[in-house]
Amino acid sequence: MRSWFVVLAAAALTLPTPASAADVAVLKSADTPAWRPALDALRRAAAAHNLVEHDLRNDRAEADRIVAGLQGKAGVIVALGPLAAQAAQAGGSETPLVFCMVQDPTRLGLVGAANVTGVSFQIPIKNQLAAFRLVNPRGVRIGVIYSEQNTGAQVAEATKAVGVVRLSLVTRPVASEREVPEALRGMLKGAEAVDALWIPPDPILVGDESRRYILGETLKAGKPVYSFSPALVAEGALVSNGPDMASIGEQVADLVNRLAAGEKGRIEMLIPRAELVINKKIADKLKVEIPADALRAAGKVL
Repeated sequence: MRSWFVVLAAAALTLPTPASAADVAVLKSADTPAWRPALDALRRAAAAHNLVEHDLRNDRAEADRIVAGLQGKAGVIVALGPLAAQAAQAGGSETPLVFCMVQDPTRLGLVGAANVTGVSFQIPIKNQLAAFRLVNPRGVRIGVIYSEQNTGAQVAEATKAVGVVRLSLVTRPVASEREVPEALRGMLKGAEAVDALWIPPDPILVGDESRRYILGETLKAGKPVYSFSPALVAEGALVSNGPDMASIGEQVADLVNRLAAGEKGRIEMLIPRAELVINKKIADKLKVEIPADALRAAGKVL
């Protein structure tokens, strides 16, 4: 009996040691429903770690307070959105930072920074616009409301790309959520009326109040909404062509696992899968005839 015990004990000592569990602080710029599939995938794929979510409520003072309280406590920080990523980086901590849901990480100084890596939130704009045109060939005049700080670079890229895919773009920059209703009203009626509205991944647009208002008013006006997120399609947008949210969460988890296991040095930013999602019920309500090619190309049809 004793010899069997010794053999079993020796075998146990040779088993591979799993990556060390880490305390992971997940900083959300806001509690954005469209990001929930990524968070759920992150929790599944990084289940070995202790993940605690913190809602920064789009408030920089609150973000700085929470980041300061994490000093020396978190093994890895995950930041969703520009505010969270900037606050975490500005905190000056040596804690490894993994960012996601950041449209222009280069502008924010995140790419190539020490102790920082992340997952891209960018699918080529020309590809997105081409997908929207494929789904709704008659929608050629596209409106976009955006904040220069958050998605100005993406809108500038779209402005250059629209001619290639035979679309035109009507742009309306806003500085806060309070300006969204007026900007939207100007696009839905009158001389500036658009065929469809494009929602880029801008925190000002995807908060509960703005998101619900935009989806409700465009539906009343009979205008389809194009988006970056399948979650918005489920809520009433016609189509999304953007990063697969579950893919983002899985890749963030991969980075967290690697960092928790002690990987050092620069880790390149990862690129998520793209996914075309179509809401056929909304298409029927709006009398948008979706070509068969678009339906075949879709990853999901709701």
